[in-house]
Amino acid sequence: MAAPTLALSTCWHADRTTDGAALLRQAAALGFSRVELSHNTRFNLWPGILAEHRNPEAPKIDVLHNFCPVPIELLRPHPNAYEFSDPNPAKRRLAERHSLATLEAAASVGARFVVLHLGSAGPRGLADSLETLALAGQIGSRTYVREKIAAIEAWEKAFHESWPRVEEILLRLGERAQSLGIRLGLECRENPREIPPDDFWDKLLTRLPAPTFGYWHDFGHAAGKQWLGLIDHAQHLRRLAPRLIGVHLHDYSPEKGDHLPLGQGSIPFSQLLPLIPPNTHFSLELSPDVSAEEVRASLLWWNQNQPAPS
Repeated sequence: MAAPTLALSTCWHADRTTDGAALLRQAAALGFSRVELSHNTRFNLWPGILAEHRNPEAPKIDVLHNFCPVPIELLRPHPNAYEFSDPNPAKRRLAERHSLATLEAAASVGARFVVLHLGSAGPRGLADSLETLALAGQIGSRTYVREKIAAIEAWEKAFHESWPRVEEILLRLGERAQSLGIRLGLECRENPREIPPDDFWDKLLTRLPAPTFGYWHDFGHAAGKQWLGLIDHAQHLRRLAPRLIGVHLHDYSPEKGDHLPLGQGSIPFSQLLPLIPPNTHFSLELSPDVSAEEVRASLLWWNQNQPAPS
């Protein structure tokens, strides 16, 4: 069985060009027939993207990652520049307005998906403390367990307080996405203070209608959470597989972090990839520090190692 087509996220190279057409051509030159336009797609790239995507030889644009293109008032791209969870109504309105603009941009290039971050809630720095203890070999210690339990309780309390604000906006975005024929992928995040806490994905998704809303799995983010003892990666995938619509694919190691080339980290892909349902979208999301040769090698690795679903 042939491997599903792997798209290239332009997070890898969008910062290195001022020509949107060149952005798509470089992806094609590396062997990709599909792309995801990342949240670092600046507005000055958009005219070239619009022109080039009509070229039958250009990669097909399957996904846009909110916010895309970058809102012109931002000095630097950031997917969490505005959050649906923000207590400030003005900032929530900006988050909704720019998300609607992303939906319109996605429709203009024929994309099927828009990836969303849902916001954040709770005290900052709790995950940093857990990572410091983990790197010092303290996972399982009484100090680590106490801090982890306290952190989870704080994140869950903050989630319950912020969720009504988030849900209200998501439902409005869902109405527009449905009218445009676009599906919204809700991404699992690396920082546990970003919502939802992972035990709440099931309840959240039951409140958001399929097929417009679905779960978007990020392998590196989930691997980091497993390392901290916050989730069981395989169990998490099995549980959410019925609502899974897309994947951000990259490798991870505790020492180097995520967005590594495939095969250069510690993720047990041979055990996890068979858990992904058929027809799921895959985007390769690599760090800009990765070389072009490593991008090609990741595509080759994918074509040679991706197993058929069980």
